[in-house]
Amino acid sequence: MAAACFAAAASADIDYVVSAGPGSETLKISVTAPVTGSTESLQMPRWAPGSYRYVRHFEKVTNVTAVDENGKSLAVSHPEETIWTANTAGASEVTISYEMPVTITDRVFHYAGPSTYMYMPGRIKEACTLEMDLPASWKVACGLQELAGNNRYTAPDYDVLTDNPVTAGEFVEDTYYAGGVEHTIAYHSGGPNSINRQNVIDYCRKITIAQGKFFDGLPFRKYIWHFRTFNSADGAGGLEHLSSTEISLATGLGLGAVSVLSHEYFHAWNVKRIRSSILGPFDYQELPQTGALWWLEGVTDYYADVLLRRPGVYDNAHFYGAIISNVDRTRRSAGRLTVSPYESSYRVRDAANGIGNSSGYGGVNYYNTGWVAGLCLDLELRHRTGGQHSLDDVTLALWEMCKDDQPGFKEEEIRKQLIRFGGAAMGGIYDKWIMNPGELPVEEQLAKVGLEIAEKSEKYTDIGFRLVPSRRSGGIVVRGVQGPADDILKNGDLVVSINGTELGSGGGAIRAIRDVTQNAKVGESITLGVKDGDNVVNKTVVPVSGTRSVRRVTASAGATAAQQKLRSDWLIGN
Repeated sequence: MAAACFAAAASADIDYVVSAGPGSETLKISVTAPVTGSTESLQMPRWAPGSYRYVRHFEKVTNVTAVDENGKSLAVSHPEETIWTANTAGASEVTISYEMPVTITDRVFHYAGPSTYMYMPGRIKEACTLEMDLPASWKVACGLQELAGNNRYTAPDYDVLTDNPVTAGEFVEDTYYAGGVEHTIAYHSGGPNSINRQNVIDYCRKITIAQGKFFDGLPFRKYIWHFRTFNSADGAGGLEHLSSTEISLATGLGLGAVSVLSHEYFHAWNVKRIRSSILGPFDYQELPQTGALWWLEGVTDYYADVLLRRPGVYDNAHFYGAIISNVDRTRRSAGRLTVSPYESSYRVRDAANGIGNSSGYGGVNYYNTGWVAGLCLDLELRHRTGGQHSLDDVTLALWEMCKDDQPGFKEEEIRKQLIRFGGAAMGGIYDKWIMNPGELPVEEQLAKVGLEIAEKSEKYTDIGFRLVPSRRSGGIVVRGVQGPADDILKNGDLVVSINGTELGSGGGAIRAIRDVTQNAKVGESITLGVKDGDNVVNKTVVPVSGTRSVRRVTASAGATAAQQKLRSDWLIGN
């Protein structure tokens, strides 16, 4: 009988309840579980999957208490900096509660799992439930499977629970359907009305369709885009999750930001499901070591751009610009000559004096280095097989090995798949480019599809300044003064209008700036309203014609028909 009772207790859920309301400055988290011993503990993660650095979220934990199934208080100790332990002798169930700080703005808040949910050591594979205890008018966006009742969810284990961030409250949301799956766009901070929400929907849908087509279906029942907007013409940063992503998104929604959307969505396959076997189940106290981050992050970045080019979101010029950008960033690091892509990945936890980072070891960034390595491997496979195979085949083969909750691939599997599709020589190529430091042969690889990198002299309209958002001033300021703006503007000038259009600080300001500066013509003046104390002074700059040297990817004059065919198939996805 005792054995039967223990088995029943061990199979019960670990129940999480998160409580918040208007005016709250903390989240109250309660964790209820059957007792399995004389003590039960909660432990706060030291790192978050996808971000390979140690953090100290345990320092924010306050008001830890515990009660048994009858509400009787239990003694709680704090034996280690990340652990709180309740004395559960004689109890059959324990509820341990604690608080974490939260910012609720306009009745909206957002949080990530690893910085919020503590786990029960030794019990992370037990099933979990989540209940959001919120005001009745508040809603929730979360990628977990829903249960009956309001704002209740289930997860097969802690790994899945914590890998689904939450946006809650009276947030602005949009919805679209693609691939038979509902996608929710949840704006939790920064001001959703400062961005063109329809354009966001359109870009997200195009990304969903392109990547769903590539993998022949979507790997989740629903998907959540958690967005924080910020005032800029372009740019974004994000963190991937199992069926969602958290992204800081520029209100200008330039193609750089769109590339980040594509990158994070591709992670739903590559990293979250196509992964090194070491990347889950996780030890939340120790950073993992995998030599494949150049693939999991860098090749993800490569495909983020490839799968924008194939459906035509990018044109050739923009995709070729991504090649130049990634090559230049890779070659600016002298570390590439002493640290391999594999070592940069494997030793990421040694970076920053053992704190780790999310870019790589030894000055070698596995994002742009992996992008360039992916390009070289892709073109090599296409060249060696006459277009019969490509890096697509390797990616999809890894998907077959990892999908449906399979345990992930071993470190040597990428090499094996390259050999499978490209022949034995691909093993030596992999060893040279990935396992050893040195220059990646981009020019040689581009030549195989009839392309080259050439220095060109290019005319452009020189306006003599840049306008950028400033957090310090809360407005738009002048930067990069030179040429036609000399003696007219100075760096740091606060600009309140451009050609008579008031700028403010929202997405409208970014669009007004882009409309004027990107469409500027030589000799047609630009008038800026510059703050001078309590007054606004109009200052006029007249753009001039400038010449600059640029590096461009261009078609080789002597490209053969076979090379041109390989190039076409590469760019459109044949």
